Amino acid sequence: MAGDLGELSRKTGLIIRPLDSAALDTLFARLEEYDADERADTLEYLQRALDETRASLGEEPVFEKT
Repeated sequence: MAGDLGELSRKTGLIIRPLDSAALDTLFARLEEYDADERADTLEYLQRALDETRASLGEEPVFEKT
């Protein structure tokens, strides 16, 4: 898996850092500080961006369009 992440980082320019449970707890706590509609809009944007990145690498989309 780490090799795949390194390759993805090289291809896309994304910086991929390891996560631990404290980092995830902090992430979810911070997300709860924002409005639910704003969170939904952000999730939709991130899903679309991920699928566009995968398409640019010749991969299938992860999320179904609704």
